[in-house]
Amino acid sequence: MEAIPESVALAVERQLAGYGVRLRGDVSQLTWSEPVPMALEVDGQIVQLVALYMPEMSATAALKAAHSVPLDVPLLIVGPRVHASSAETLRTRGIWYADEAGNAYLRGPGILVDVRGRKGPASAALSRHDKSGPANPFTPKRAQVVFLLLSDPTTADAPLREIAEKSGVSLGMAKDTVDALAQVGFVEQLGSHRRLIRTGELLDLWASAYPAGLGRSNRLAVARGDVNRWSAPGHIAVAVSGESAVPALIRNPESLVLYIDSDGDKQPLRDLMLMNRWHKDPHGNIIIREMFWRDVHATNNLDTAPVALIYADLLASHESRQREVADEMRRNDDRLVNR
Repeated sequence: MEAIPESVALAVERQLAGYGVRLRGDVSQLTWSEPVPMALEVDGQIVQLVALYMPEMSATAALKAAHSVPLDVPLLIVGPRVHASSAETLRTRGIWYADEAGNAYLRGPGILVDVRGRKGPASAALSRHDKSGPANPFTPKRAQVVFLLLSDPTTADAPLREIAEKSGVSLGMAKDTVDALAQVGFVEQLGSHRRLIRTGELLDLWASAYPAGLGRSNRLAVARGDVNRWSAPGHIAVAVSGESAVPALIRNPESLVLYIDSDGDKQPLRDLMLMNRWHKDPHGNIIIREMFWRDVHATNNLDTAPVALIYADLLASHESRQREVADEMRRNDDRLVNR
């Protein structure tokens, strides 16, 4: 049971005080074992929450901890330093955080603190904490392997070479990912066989990490154009995702997410953009990503992305209507519920 260092506790309290937020409770008593009930005060308003110390401020660990916290109670993660990718995932999932450098996110009725990009004593933090833990299974390439296993859990027992080919990664990366999943308890070794377990939890963690990880790295273009009338050149393999992939749940979609098989060639993207008269726009309503998987058909329509990817893209939209549909799918779609 690792307790928060006094220097970190004092720094977090001082940083939050600078934003007009006063923690009510003994921050120095926070540990890594379980969240502790606390409260904070903003402009005379008291907000009840639970707080947890995390030496590494890992989004993966925070999301696991959030499962034990009631939905209506904010979870505040405190620690030495939150990295930008983890911070984005935490914000997406509504998890509050504060680090000793001054990065912080607290959002609720009557409170909004969102401070990013502060550089703290990272070298000191690195020297204080052991870095020999399990590898993060949600880095972009490892996330491709996790996606394959979620789409077809039977592949967990497939030869590593097959896992590598279907997920579009090297053999070494496939092995590293399976080993990392085994270390954190998502792959169980039964003699000479492997089995994927706790798949529902793994799906939630993977989807939460997707926007800042794999979803960012495989993005080819953001464009603007008509999302209701479009077509793809016959030589380009295309899969539809996001709200346009669920017409039974969302009528008149306003955005489009496409995965194309370009294999590093820029011409397929150019041809697709030209055919539909789309133009690049960083704030556009069309996202085009690289199709990274092979032989994975988790939906009835071969032109539609696998359902786990649709779910992740809906969550990544940051649009309330799409996120509500994602939550509905997670509760009711057998392909996601039975995970």
